[in-house]
Amino acid sequence: MEKEKIEKIVNKHRNEKSAILAILHEVQAEDNQLNSESLRYIARLLGVPYANVYGLATFYSAFGTEKRGKTLVRACDGISCHINGAEEVIEVLKSKLNIEMGQTTWDEAFGLEKVRCLGLCSISPNVSFNDKTYSNLNKEKILEILQTVMGDSK
Repeated sequence: MEKEKIEKIVNKHRNEKSAILAILHEVQAEDNQLNSESLRYIARLLGVPYANVYGLATFYSAFGTEKRGKTLVRACDGISCHINGAEEVIEVLKSKLNIEMGQTTWDEAFGLEKVRCLGLCSISPNVSFNDKTYSNLNKEKILEILQTVMGDSK
């Protein structure tokens, strides 16, 4: 990401170290990743060790240090989702997107991640596509959703 854009985001937060998570979210939203060059520059601007910034960027699953797909697909495989059929839903996602967990499609349209909880355990299994979450999924429902989402991404 261009240094000027990072500076603008950091300055917007008045170079506050306490705003580091907000800064990381905004940089990632702009560049679809938090690469090491961007993380080093953020650390320098905030006057904090690179290890602190890198640690936050790699600790939280909301952040990615590799290029992610334009649409981030998060499949929950927590206990409730797993018991209620997440494995079948995940296999459909991998098959239709033609990628494995942690990968991005060749055209960078979709990234696929497995998460431990989306907070909707009572209506599981769940999958989110960016900020929209779908629940009570099975093979047929996820196929319908994929058809709609993949059709919209073209």
